[in-house]
Amino acid sequence: MENIVDFMSTDHKACDDLFARAEKEVYANNWAEAESAFNAFRTSMAHHFRMEENQLFPALLSAGGPSGPVQMMLMEHKQMNGLFDKMATTLAHKNALGYSGLSETLLIVMQQHNLKEEQILYPIAERFLANDWPALCGRMQAE
Repeated sequence: MENIVDFMSTDHKACDDLFARAEKEVYANNWAEAESAFNAFRTSMAHHFRMEENQLFPALLSAGGPSGPVQMMLMEHKQMNGLFDKMATTLAHKNALGYSGLSETLLIVMQQHNLKEEQILYPIAERFLANDWPALCGRMQAE
């Protein structure tokens, strides 16, 4: 079975691929496809956030893990959710320029966020939660 770092990093990659697909469709002015791709991306991100916020982060904190990195990730989730809302509005208005600006901002935020999680938070979680990983993984996938 995968470990926390590998499992969550793979999910980041899947979300990133959906993000890129949506962006590609916007730039091609394929609005129906862009909206569909964006909705798939947003749904995937919502699932990823639920896995972290409802399962991983509480388990880490309960096991005595540091709260600072968790609080930072929660603040960044909120920031990204705000960008998702704005991006959905630009899609509804078929505003490629507006979407482009927001997607560039989101890309930077996501890259920095994912790096912090993959290099710092997930390895910490792995140290605290390795023995509980199989059960935790099942609960996360059920989110």
